[in-house]
Amino acid sequence: MHFDEVKAEDFTTFSRVPPPHLQMEQFLMQLGGGGTEGTHFKKKVMLAAGWSHTGVVSYGKYPQEACKAFNRLRGVLAQHGEPESILAALAH
Repeated sequence: MHFDEVKAEDFTTFSRVPPPHLQMEQFLMQLGGGGTEGTHFKKKVMLAAGWSHTGVVSYGKYPQEACKAFNRLRGVLAQHGEPESILAALAH
């Protein structure tokens, strides 16, 4: 699936169009089954992508780290669409 590149300013700018990182989060939550299962899957994927902070830390607090993790995830999502293959690709 294609997502636009994530930029550091995406975490501090408001727009009518959801920024790419929110679109990726929504996709991951749906892919993970929605609800608490989807949230758990999203957290697991973000950890594997390089986001080392807990759910209470906003991406805006560490925008460069968040940008790096989301763009790594973006590359994986361009080639993989199944939960297991996404996690496997991020593990390498």
